[in-house]
Amino acid sequence: MKNPDRLSSLVLFALGVMTALWSLKYGFGSLSEPGVGFITFFAGATLALLAMFLFFASLREKEKPAGFRELWAGLDVKKVIYVLGLLVAYTFLLRPTGFSLCTFCLLFLLFRVKGTYGIWTTLPAALFVTAAAYLVFQVWLQVQLPKGVLG
Repeated sequence: MKNPDRLSSLVLFALGVMTALWSLKYGFGSLSEPGVGFITFFAGATLALLAMFLFFASLREKEKPAGFRELWAGLDVKKVIYVLGLLVAYTFLLRPTGFSLCTFCLLFLLFRVKGTYGIWTTLPAALFVTAAAYLVFQVWLQVQLPKGVLG
């Protein structure tokens, strides 16, 4: 196979099908009372479906795919290290600073990594996404989020 997407999609398809089938062993349950295998069944089925789409998309591809060097060409390593550092810092600072403050700061800094948006675009965007996440997790799903210094 010349296109690596074909082989990887077949492997992912097999993995998704196996996951979906094995999850049925643990009990699927129903929509109102899901069983242990409910989420893993849908995760495996989704993986198999997406792998199938990737396989058929790779069949339509006419030209040779890029090699390993071309895949990483133009990558700004400093930005990658910066984003990884932000995610590690978020992990350690989430509990002491709280979900809202830490998530807002993380999103603001991540939105600024791109560099094309101004401060007056990234501030409201980070605030909106943080507020939406808070409403979904804290209010709607009633997940206990770290309160931190704003507690």
